Amino acid sequence: MSKEIADRHAAASRRLILQANYELDKKGDRLQASDKGSGALAHALKAIAEDRQWRHGSHNLRRQIISLLANEFERPDLVPMQAVSDQLHDNYYEDRMHVWEIRERLGMLTQGLDFLLEARERGPNSEFVPSLEQQQAIGRSRLSEEEAAADPLIDLPPEMPPFILLED
Repeated sequence: MSKEIADRHAAASRRLILQANYELDKKGDRLQASDKGSGALAHALKAIAEDRQWRHGSHNLRRQIISLLANEFERPDLVPMQAVSDQLHDNYYEDRMHVWEIRERLGMLTQGLDFLLEARERGPNSEFVPSLEQQQAIGRSRLSEEEAAADPLIDLPPEMPPFILLED
C-alpha cells in the first residue's frame, strides 16, 4: 500500500464525480452517470484506506470504512453515502431512476466526497478513541489479503448466540 496508490484513488474519485455530472447533464446518460457516481465514492474510500493501510477490496469493507470515518469525524451523515452509492450502482444495471433522482444523489455524494477528500489530506483525527469493537475492526482491516483469506469469516460479525425462548 502506498501514497502513490492512494493519490491515484483520490484523483479517480475527483474525476469520476465530475464525469458523472457531465454524463448526466450534457449527455443525458443515466447509466454512465450512475456508475461514475458510485465509483467516485468507492475510490475516495480506497484512498483513505490505502493511507491507513486498511484492506478495501469489497463493498462490505468499504461500508465498514465509511462507518468508522463517520464515527471518527463525528459525521453520521457520511453513513448514508454508501446507501446512495449502492442505489446508483443498482441503477447502472436496472435503469429505474429518473434524471432528477440521479442528480439529487450525485449532489449528496459530491458534498460528502468534498469532506472525505479534505479529511484525507488532514489525516486521522488524533482525538478519536475507537471503541473496543471499532479497534477490533481496524485491526482486522490491517491484515494482509493472505491473512484475511486464511479465515473466510474474518470480516463477518461474531456468530449470533442461540435463541432461547424465555417464559413470561
